[in-house]
Amino acid sequence: MEAPTLCLFESDMTAIRTFVREMVTQSVVPFMERCITTWNDQVASRRRGISGRFMSLSKRWTSFGTSSRGSSGSGLTGSSGTSSSNYDPLQGSYRQDSPEAMMRKLGDYAFMLRDWKLSQGIYELLRSDFSNDKAWKYYAGAYEMAAISSLLNQQSLSSKVRSETVDQMLETASYSYITRCAEPYGALRCLSVAIELLRLRGGSAADDAARWCSRLVDMRILGATGHALFTERVAACYAARKGAGSGRWGSRRRKSALWNVLAADAWLKLGRNVQVEKCLDEATRIYGGIRPQQGHTLAFDGMQTFTDELRRALRANIAAARGIDGAGDQLDGNGSPLVEEESEKLDHRRHRGSLIGAGGSPFGGLDTVPLSPMHMSHDETIKKDDNFE
Repeated sequence: MEAPTLCLFESDMTAIRTFVREMVTQSVVPFMERCITTWNDQVASRRRGISGRFMSLSKRWTSFGTSSRGSSGSGLTGSSGTSSSNYDPLQGSYRQDSPEAMMRKLGDYAFMLRDWKLSQGIYELLRSDFSNDKAWKYYAGAYEMAAISSLLNQQSLSSKVRSETVDQMLETASYSYITRCAEPYGALRCLSVAIELLRLRGGSAADDAARWCSRLVDMRILGATGHALFTERVAACYAARKGAGSGRWGSRRRKSALWNVLAADAWLKLGRNVQVEKCLDEATRIYGGIRPQQGHTLAFDGMQTFTDELRRALRANIAAARGIDGAGDQLDGNGSPLVEEESEKLDHRRHRGSLIGAGGSPFGGLDTVPLSPMHMSHDETIKKDDNFE
């Protein structure tokens, strides 16, 4: 197969790269920085001050004094009632010139420019406003982005701070996405990003990542493929926890191996042979590292039996797939083809003698005399004189 030819000259590609780089560094990024400065001075500073806090409290308490008709028309102007909220429940959004919308853009711009501290502060300011307006999608999104900004921050987070801040944010965001907004995809996105960020931190954060990942598996919002994939990610989270000393005290090797076996079982049900073999090999390697004197034999009899059954099922699936493709080769435990081993085991029984071979002649007891009129008349004579009565 010939290599595909380039549709652009090298000089044109270089010019396009230069143009994009200059546009981003000289136009896009300075524009975003100016917007951040303007919105931070004109909108966010007022929201942080005493007047902004007073307005937030007034919005919270005026919602209780309005009638049911006025509360149903929140965000709309008319004779039915007025409200100080800028949220439109019919459209499910804020106006683009509202303070909440501009502050949300301020947090997003700061997040894109990697100013994690500013973005986290803006999202935390917006949470109470979104809660008062019952804008649950904005509310869940603010908690989600605040948690991600906190995890992306380079400063170290103790287990106590994570349990009091990050875990609470993730809990509120996932609950709002699933229960209030009926959007499980939002909860899946939020927890997936948080799990990977916690895993990269290592240490006790890896245990939190495994806990959130196993909880995501138990939420039953995943399909069959997602269930197997996140089961495998639980094993990866436990494997990220490195122990201390020569004995690797505090590591989670056995848990990682167990979840690898569970992932292999889940992939086997989907017929993903490559993933099954990968998970089984990883589990065998981890168990072998726990008891290196036993080699490839696991120290746990029940787990050894279960992994052997998985490997036999894997070999059967690979052999069936090869048979469908026309190859028909069977594989051993290492994946190498066997030379008709199974067929020889099935052919140990003695072949039954053919009925045609009965008798001394090669044609057995069959009458080999050619038919003739004389012979047929002789048979008719015998049949007539059989003296049946």
